[in-house]
Amino acid sequence: MKRNRTCPAVIAYGLYLYFSSRSYRCASKCLECLVKRSHVAIWKWIQKYSGCADIFQTNKHAVKEIFVDETLLKIDGQDYWLWIAYEPHLSVCLAMHLSRERTIFVCYRFFKQLRKRYGRKLVYTDGARWYNDACRWLRLRHFIYGTEMKNLMERFIQHIKDRTECFDDHFPCRRRKESCHRQHVWNWLKLFVLYLHMGMDRIRFMTFLVWDGG
Repeated sequence: MKRNRTCPAVIAYGLYLYFSSRSYRCASKCLECLVKRSHVAIWKWIQKYSGCADIFQTNKHAVKEIFVDETLLKIDGQDYWLWIAYEPHLSVCLAMHLSRERTIFVCYRFFKQLRKRYGRKLVYTDGARWYNDACRWLRLRHFIYGTEMKNLMERFIQHIKDRTECFDDHFPCRRRKESCHRQHVWNWLKLFVLYLHMGMDRIRFMTFLVWDGG
C-alpha cells in the first residue's frame, strides 16, 4: 500500500498545535479534521524539522542585554542542566544548552557561544560563581540582576519548565542510557526555542517551517 506524504503546511500546523498544547495526543486529535496522523507521527515531525531552528537567529544588533540562568531537568530519570539565555526587552529566548554537569567550564562554553553569536553584550545573572569566572575569562561585562528582573527571569524559566517537565516521559530513548546522547531531546529543545522566537505566533511559526523545512 502506498504511503501518503503529509503536506508540509499540515505538519507545521501540527507542530504548532503540539507546542501550544504540550500534548502529542491532543495535537493529533485536533488534526483529525484535516488528516489522521498518530501522536507518534508528530513526535517524528519534531525530530525531522528541528534543523529549521538552526537557520533562524535574532538580529544581534537588536540584542542589548542577555539574562542567563540554569534549571534542573529530569530526563528519563537522570539529571540534566538546561542553560537559558533570554533577552527581556525583546522577550525572546536567545539560546539554550543542555549539559550533564553545572560547572564553570560548561558555563564558559555557553557564554563563548553567546559572545560569538551576539557580540560582547551586557550579561546579567544571579551572581553564581561559575558566571563570575566565565564572564571574567571572556571579558564580558557582568551584572547581578535586581529583584524585579530576577522575578522576570524566573517567570520565563518557569514557562520553560512547564513545557519540559514531562515531554521525555512519554517517549524515552530506546537506546541504553550509557550510549544515548539525548539527540532526540536536543531536537525538541531547538524547535521549542524557534517556537519561542516566533512569539508563539501561529502564522510566523508555520510559514517559517514551510519555507525552510518543506
